[in-house]
Amino acid sequence: MRIALFIDGSYMYQAAKRLGWNVDHRRVLTQFATPEQLYNAFYYAPITDPEDERQQRFIDALVFMGYTVRSRLVRGEARFEAMMATDLLTTAPRWDRAVVASGSGDLAYTFGVLRNLGKEIHLLGAHELVDLELRNQADRFLNLAEWREVLERTPGGRRTYAGYPVEATVEVPAPAVEDAGD
Repeated sequence: MRIALFIDGSYMYQAAKRLGWNVDHRRVLTQFATPEQLYNAFYYAPITDPEDERQQRFIDALVFMGYTVRSRLVRGEARFEAMMATDLLTTAPRWDRAVVASGSGDLAYTFGVLRNLGKEIHLLGAHELVDLELRNQADRFLNLAEWREVLERTPGGRRTYAGYPVEATVEVPAPAVEDAGD
């Protein structure tokens, strides 16, 4: 089974912040697919200040980890739904399952189209930050709160590679997945 990841960076940040912890993006890569299964991992990153070296180092670290980063300058709320929908639909022939971290109902129609094409959609998010129609269109809902033990960035153990901050990874069994209809 080929798996693709589509991570809305702003959404993941807000969801984890609401839950009171930070996401380790390297762990996201390793928890949802083996390297052999992973088709691609897309990360949608807003740029609020093109001169901010910290933002650029974060994007560089994501690329170093293996993400395909889609970024653009934003003023106000970061909206990547059109870009995500385009990537979901144009890459669909290359994967069987998509793990999507987003809460926007604007992707519900795209999810429906993908499911009609026989694709499996797993939605990763926080209950209170996910549009009900989007959740309804997903095959499975992965409650981010239940993934804390596996996805949380832990303090310490920080390693750096050629200027890229990267967190240590720990293998922990993944929590159960709940059906989207629950």
